[in-house]
Amino acid sequence: MVHLLNRAGSAIPGRWQERALAGGALVTASLALAACGSSGAPTILNTEKVERSIEQSSLAQRGQRAQVSCPAGVNQKKGLAFSCTAVVKGVSTRFAVTQLDGAGRVHYVAR
Repeated sequence: MVHLLNRAGSAIPGRWQERALAGGALVTASLALAACGSSGAPTILNTEKVERSIEQSSLAQRGQRAQVSCPAGVNQKKGLAFSCTAVVKGVSTRFAVTQLDGAGRVHYVAR
């Protein structure tokens, strides 16, 4: 059984232990991810999220279901640009995608 102690050395009540353990796990996971990112290896952008976002925009703005394809293995880096292709009823549209920051936020526009 794990007993957590507060800063004064007193035992933390049971239900608070669960919350503290969960919080500690989040901090540990964050630190582990930060450590992985500092190894010098580039972070890869989640282009599947970009594909889903373009698909959702097409549906919301045009009422059309698109099949979107973006390249895999794109480095996550501010200012880096790449293209995705959306296909609706056999017609292809190219989207220019530009990364706004190093955290995965992007801007896209149909060309």
